[in-house]
Amino acid sequence: MALFVVFQTTFFLTLLSLRTYQSEVLAERLPLTPVSLKVSTNSIRQSLHLQWTVHNLPYHQELKIVFQIQISRIKTSNVVWVGNYSTTVKWNQVLHWSWESELPLECATHFVRIKSVIDDASFPEPNFWSNWSSWEEVSVQDSLGQSILFVFPKDKLVEEGSNVTICYVSRNIQNNVSCYLEGKQIHGEQLDPHVTAFNLNSVPFIRNRGTNIYCEASQGNVSKGIEGIVLFVSKVLEEPKDFSCETQDFKTLHCTWDPGTDTALGWSKQPSQSYTLFESFSGEKKLCTHKNWCNWQITQDSQETYNFTLIAENYLRKRSVNILFNLTHRVYLMNPFSVNFENVNATNAIMTWKVHSMRNNFTYLCQIELHGEGKMMQQYDVSVNVNGEYFLSELEPATEYMARVRCADASHFWKWTEWSGQNFTTLEAAPSEAPDVWRSVNSEPGNHTVTLFWKPLSKLHANGKILFYNVVVENLDKPSRSELRSIPAPANSTKLILDRCSYQICVTANNSVGTSPASIIVISADPENNAFRPGVRYDFRIYGLSTKRIACLLEKKTGYSQELAPSDNPHVLVDMLTSHSFTLSWKDYSTESQPGFIQGYHVYLKSKARQCHPRFQKAVLSDGSECCRYTIDNPEEKALIVDNLKPESFYEFFVTPFTSAGEGPNATFTKVTTPDEHSSMLIRILLPMVFCVLLIMIVCYLKSQWIKETCYPDIPDPYKSSILSLIKFKENPHLTIMNVSDCIPDAIEVVSKPEGTKIQLLGTRKSLTETELTKPNYLYLLPTEKTHSGPGPCICFENFTYNQAASDAGSCGHVPVPPKAPPSMLGLMTSPENVLKALEKNYMNSLGEVPAGETSLNYVSQLASPMSGDKDSLPTNPVEPPHCSEYKMQMAVPLRLALPPPTENSSLSSITLLDPGEHYR
Repeated sequence: MALFVVFQTTFFLTLLSLRTYQSEVLAERLPLTPVSLKVSTNSIRQSLHLQWTVHNLPYHQELKIVFQIQISRIKTSNVVWVGNYSTTVKWNQVLHWSWESELPLECATHFVRIKSVIDDASFPEPNFWSNWSSWEEVSVQDSLGQSILFVFPKDKLVEEGSNVTICYVSRNIQNNVSCYLEGKQIHGEQLDPHVTAFNLNSVPFIRNRGTNIYCEASQGNVSKGIEGIVLFVSKVLEEPKDFSCETQDFKTLHCTWDPGTDTALGWSKQPSQSYTLFESFSGEKKLCTHKNWCNWQITQDSQETYNFTLIAENYLRKRSVNILFNLTHRVYLMNPFSVNFENVNATNAIMTWKVHSMRNNFTYLCQIELHGEGKMMQQYDVSVNVNGEYFLSELEPATEYMARVRCADASHFWKWTEWSGQNFTTLEAAPSEAPDVWRSVNSEPGNHTVTLFWKPLSKLHANGKILFYNVVVENLDKPSRSELRSIPAPANSTKLILDRCSYQICVTANNSVGTSPASIIVISADPENNAFRPGVRYDFRIYGLSTKRIACLLEKKTGYSQELAPSDNPHVLVDMLTSHSFTLSWKDYSTESQPGFIQGYHVYLKSKARQCHPRFQKAVLSDGSECCRYTIDNPEEKALIVDNLKPESFYEFFVTPFTSAGEGPNATFTKVTTPDEHSSMLIRILLPMVFCVLLIMIVCYLKSQWIKETCYPDIPDPYKSSILSLIKFKENPHLTIMNVSDCIPDAIEVVSKPEGTKIQLLGTRKSLTETELTKPNYLYLLPTEKTHSGPGPCICFENFTYNQAASDAGSCGHVPVPPKAPPSMLGLMTSPENVLKALEKNYMNSLGEVPAGETSLNYVSQLASPMSGDKDSLPTNPVEPPHCSEYKMQMAVPLRLALPPPTENSSLSSITLLDPGEHYR
């Protein structure tokens, strides 16, 4: 064991020493500069092919190396491409790399150089680039020949929409060179005195034989030569579409696809694209010989799943599509066969068919379509195993049908098979409808000539080919007499000579199977007198009989045996009379009561000018007089505008209807005179004005109460106040007005004319200047004390504002007061002077300063109860006063004059503000 450990340790040390030695050797020899660089050209692909080697690699040593390649054009400093190429390099290995140029190689000299760097994990850091190899020059122009003009590239193949660079080389710089693409001049970039390049972007596909490009060299007007090329432009290879595979027998898979546009070009420059089928599970590949389908043989190894890749490829590119499927899900059955019809009768048939057997216990889903008269009539689905059968019903007799069937796998539906079908015809049946029959009767002395007509039955009702028609004529007056006539088809009429008896005629259609229901017509007996009178309108109703003998109304007819001229003329009204026209109308004229069909109306017009107006024609009446006539051809048009008239002119007219027998009776002309032209204009102006005035009056009348209340309301009359009815005086029940001396006022009107003084209200502390009080001010004061909590006596006084007479008379009544009234109240009850004093005492304290000057007091209050008083001074047994009304007391002050707030001993029920100088009412 110890020996094995020693041996293992020695081996690892030796290996480590060898690796270290190799790294040191490589470190001494690196960087590895590429050598032996050679460059060749490929004119067809316009590419440079490089090959080189790397020296100093150890024997059997592999390293991953990155090579950087530079390519210059015309001169080394003009670098046009730089790129890296990475690969694993072995000892003594020749490396290859290609580069395709967009500029034809013949048009410029190219230079190539290369350097390298090791990119291997076994090489220790740091890595650094080697030196560049020497520039390798590549020039093709020396091998072009002695021609004076060259155009490149030759026979280049590109895809539609690609970008292409072409160039020309001119040996003589003195030549003027012009180049053309399909006859249209193009312009390029001069690379050197001899070479000019042209960039063609998104070249189009023009034709399969290619696109023509040529250049012409000239000196002055002399051509020195023409040189050209053919640029082959191919359609872009498309990806295959609708790639699908299916089987019909579990032996072969049939794969199909849509290849798209064919990319083949003329002269075999590029053949059609090729298609390859590759199956990934089996790894097998097959080159398809057709452009749109390919067969794949199914092996017997029970492979159920397939993964196909379809590869489309041409010279320029490659495309592919893929599908993955289960074989049992892609079963496309073969078409059904042996389609037959059995037990065919007039309305039914049995359809049978067979399907190709696929596997044991395989179920098919089949679809049946029934077509008739060019359209599909029925469709059915049915499941079958091998033999199919279906019962077709509800068919029409004697009808040709086409029935077809298609099938699919019922377990895993993939697609339907093609249709397999057959035609068949049902048998005939008896006609199902009676013929459509009508007749024409011509009466002759002693007999009738009856002509019968009928329509051929439709194919739907004939149920076969109609062979003949049976006509049975039966005498209804003599039932024993009847006659049968058989008329071969396709006749559709016959004539019968009958006497004047009543007859019943039956018509039936017959085919090879049976007879149709009968059509019955009755010819009435002729009473040999007139059943119709001239000028009388008759209404006819035509009925048809069904096979069940049920009558149904078919049509209504109205007519006359003989039309007569109209019996009366319409009553005509003249409307819209103006100075130049008027309108005639006869809307109420009935046309149904006339002895003929009204065809229109004649309008006759006379005038002093004896010239017919437009639309009127000259006519001569039965009395020989001449007039103008206008004809209305529409009997429903019952109005006419007669225009182009003269003002203040005299006209006569009358209207008469006409029928096929003539026009109505002559009538007296109606006279009409057109008004003056100015009067009509005046009427047009006055009528709207009158209408507007009437409208305003109506509105004012309807709103008169509102206007009265708004503009001048009624002044209230104190004698008519309802409150007086509540006052019942025991002493004088007829007294309604109290004297001032008997009342306690609830408001005082203070009229003051201050001069330079101020009024200051207690509580507001505001002053009014002299200019603000130049007009009389009005102040209404309320009572201050409440005498008792209960209802007080009714207080009233004479209103001097409205009842001056009562004031002068001094006839107010007295109001009883409590025995122990306050002195101020007693004073008020005894004399007017006391009233003023009491008021001053109770109210003027709340006014603050009273303006100096003239002051007068007027009572202007309504009835109210005392508002304040001393409840301690009330008598023990006060006299019960009469119940008072509850008029609210009010107080009015001038604008900008505030009242003091209510105090404990006073209250305000309402406040009214009046402007200075305004009357209080």
